Amino acid sequence: MKKSLLALATMGAFAGAAQAQSSVTVYGIYDGGYSVSKTDMTTAAGVKTGTQAGGFSGGESASSRIGFRGVEDLGGGLSANFNLELGITAGTGQVSTTPAAASATTGGIATGANQGSETGVRTSIVGIGSKEFGSLAVGRQLTGMHSILAGDVWGGNNMAGDITYSDVSSTANGAGVTATARINSVTTRSSNMLTYTSPTVMGANLRADYGNTTATSVSQPGIQYAIKGIYAGYKYGPVTAKIGRVEAVSNEALAATAAYAGSKTVVTGGNIMYQDKGLTVQYTNGRNLTETYTVAAGYIQGSAVKANKISASYQIGAVMPFVQYGQGVSEGVRTGANLATDDKAFQIGSEYALSKRSSLYAAYGSHKKSLKTNSSAATEVTDMAVGLRHTF
Repeated sequence: MKKSLLALATMGAFAGAAQAQSSVTVYGIYDGGYSVSKTDMTTAAGVKTGTQAGGFSGGESASSRIGFRGVEDLGGGLSANFNLELGITAGTGQVSTTPAAASATTGGIATGANQGSETGVRTSIVGIGSKEFGSLAVGRQLTGMHSILAGDVWGGNNMAGDITYSDVSSTANGAGVTATARINSVTTRSSNMLTYTSPTVMGANLRADYGNTTATSVSQPGIQYAIKGIYAGYKYGPVTAKIGRVEAVSNEALAATAAYAGSKTVVTGGNIMYQDKGLTVQYTNGRNLTETYTVAAGYIQGSAVKANKISASYQIGAVMPFVQYGQGVSEGVRTGANLATDDKAFQIGSEYALSKRSSLYAAYGSHKKSLKTNSSAATEVTDMAVGLRHTF
């Protein structure tokens, strides 16, 4: 009898320990406020036109989201984890989890490579981690390039003016159309991706991404969409450095009667940051090169976007002013009608912390593209926003 009671007590203790070592967290961001976006266009002949839009849509300093993450201690330095995160449309509160129709540029397959373009699911992963060997995660997630190009000074904002991260296109009435606007482009995040992250050793760590979707038609080549990337990081005292390269490949023909065509986008980037006593200074460099493929010609030069950015912020009590400035070049498909532009962009603003979780912000951003062959032709997008961001 005593042995039975002892056995039951021991089992109960282990069950209690297992429960204590498992946790699930609900988290998120909601960013609400007022913003105005204006696009001014000037043709080569000097004709000026413009458009303007605004409202209480929010989401300027950060994309609103709600997420669930959990971790379970498996013992021996091992843990299992999951993360599910849904995007929320600020202003309406709409949560979208239904994939839209797949675009031709990804071979008719919904890869969900661009945030918000094909699905409201931002992250959906399950993984396993080891203190000694690193971690593996599989599912939909950000690539390692995202943190490099988004940066650490007002990183991941949705306003014009962040030249390595903002999505700003030219216009037909202004500086001309470029094939690629955002450097990260189709490599922001990916579905069906496996990620390995190494443990940090003497301040250094590595990460590798790989994902693919196989063909549904036996008449076409095997991989319809693939992404692969390699990244490295190093921290020494107040200095942090990151560098990486990611490649996305897709095709446009699944039908047996269509000629096979495809594209390849290679994004490279790096940044170096100094952070100490409230001061953050960061330099970021990024490049996007997209090539197109046909059976007849093979891979040919496509569009290219290059940019450099310097950013700084300084925490003074509850106030954190910030500024960032960048220059770059955008080139359309390199033919006789190439519409290359010189790009200049900047952001300036400030946050005021009401608490550890809530902050007021005000910011202004501008991104101008001037046609290289005629500097009179230009497209300039300016954004102004005030808002309240709450993190929970």
